[in-house]
Amino acid sequence: MNLISLLTAFVPWIAFTLVAEAPLGSPLMCLTLAFVVGIVLTLLTSYRQLLQGYILSVVTIVFFVVFFILIIGLKLYPLANYISVLSMLSLTVVCWATMLFRFPFTLQYSREGVDPERVKSASFMRANYIISAVWGVAFTLSMAIDAFLLLRPDPGLMFWDNLKWVFMILAIVFTVWYPAYALKQKALREMANHPDIIKKIDSEVSGTLKERRE
Repeated sequence: MNLISLLTAFVPWIAFTLVAEAPLGSPLMCLTLAFVVGIVLTLLTSYRQLLQGYILSVVTIVFFVVFFILIIGLKLYPLANYISVLSMLSLTVVCWATMLFRFPFTLQYSREGVDPERVKSASFMRANYIISAVWGVAFTLSMAIDAFLLLRPDPGLMFWDNLKWVFMILAIVFTVWYPAYALKQKALREMANHPDIIKKIDSEVSGTLKERRE
């Protein structure tokens, strides 16, 4: 899996959230700047993916452009109140919808530079489903928090907003860790199913050690 390419695809969303919530002036000015930053970063970090039709990158640029036009251009300011929920909803739909249509969004990143035969394997697809599902859970929980805070705009509850970052960090850590773990488990299963290979390797190692002693 091309982890750098996948994780870079989330940079515009992270920057958008940070800028939109930053105390840089009026909320409208922060949101305007956040949209501009999001669009620019998407073009800079995912230009190749956009040309190749990567689902996450396409949804990202469409989201920023459409809501920039609606809120800033057409002055539909009430939509700004729902932008956090809408952003998490968009990412949640990407995760679960692509899995529903049997094409988990991580597949476009994980198959980069990988042999086509391996891409078709059941273990390769299973790993992508699992990683996509983890991101789906993270975004779903984040959307639930945003929706809750939208319905209960109590300053005393705003600390729950930090949980979104915890979910994102956990998803990133899992994405980095799981591919290597899955490959290791696959190798162990293959070795268990072919004990003759283990015996052959063991005999070769034993022979080598014996020769060195002599």
